[in-house]
Amino acid sequence: MSTTVPPPPPQLPQGNSTTKPDLPSPPFFNIPNINNLRDAALHSGGLVTESGARVRTGVLFRSADVTFLDREGWLAARGLGVAHVFDLRSKPEVDKGWKGITGEAADAKDEEIRKDREEAMKAAGVERSWVPVFEQTDYSPERLAERYMHYVDESSQGFVKAYHDILVHAGPAYRTILEYLSSLPPPNSSSQPSSNSVGALIHCTAGKDRTGIFYGVLLSFLGVSDELVAEEYSLTDVGLAHLREDVVDRLLSGPGFDVYMRKLMGDDDDKSVGEEGKEFPPEIREKGRQAALRMMGAKKESMLGGLEMVRREWGSAEGYLRKVCGLEEKELEALRRALLVDGSGQQASS
Repeated sequence: MSTTVPPPPPQLPQGNSTTKPDLPSPPFFNIPNINNLRDAALHSGGLVTESGARVRTGVLFRSADVTFLDREGWLAARGLGVAHVFDLRSKPEVDKGWKGITGEAADAKDEEIRKDREEAMKAAGVERSWVPVFEQTDYSPERLAERYMHYVDESSQGFVKAYHDILVHAGPAYRTILEYLSSLPPPNSSSQPSSNSVGALIHCTAGKDRTGIFYGVLLSFLGVSDELVAEEYSLTDVGLAHLREDVVDRLLSGPGFDVYMRKLMGDDDDKSVGEEGKEFPPEIREKGRQAALRMMGAKKESMLGGLEMVRREWGSAEGYLRKVCGLEEKELEALRRALLVDGSGQQASS
């Protein structure tokens, strides 16, 4: 199903200078002013688990930053089934969007837009929970540079290290989302809201890494094969393709990448390099650009490596949910009841 709403007033910032393309629907939904919006369960005509059950559609939504959605956009999202938004971003990102990770100063217009969009969300009847994976201190230039170093490796191991970093910090944030999902009534039950809108929209800034590994673990727990999980994850390459150059330029302009590129030069103390009027050598700038491009990627190999890391570190996706997120047997069973259906869309038998 493709959903469209009227475009926003032209003076509203779009966050990029590139025209947003129409994406294949399903699994994407083509609502203006939100990128990479899709139902994770709609990949490949509907995700089938290894036991033959299907992952319930209309519940597991994912996207990039939702800041630019206006009231019409939120009403369209509500019409798709979105009832609750879970924001995985840290405070600098929430306060300033991309400016929170590029070091730019927010202005009064940014704050006005943010508040206006929060009101639009409420007016559409969508609730929001802020569940940051990382603390504000994790977005210092030095901490960002440490995280960027994961992407130096041209193999998938850089992403695996980054996803391990996310997972060890994300227990409380992910638990909040999982508690919401486990509390949902089973499909087609008598307690199901008549509007049928109970869906959770999970997002970070790009909807790729913090969001991606959350869905990787959840879908793996539900019994979806690694290959299908990785294929669904890789759809982010399609969902963000039109933003890639803009985001790379933003990343390269931020203080985190300044520190990162100084580390590439082996000269952490040269504070003059990267300052206004001071240029990095072309070969260092290109290495930084390639790292930024890798950061924007969502290759299947990265998720496959991440899932293998989860098994190596915690035994299984269920082991992670138990040991890091603190879920108990009754909550795990409730997740299965709420999120698995049979071929007719009814609750799957245990």
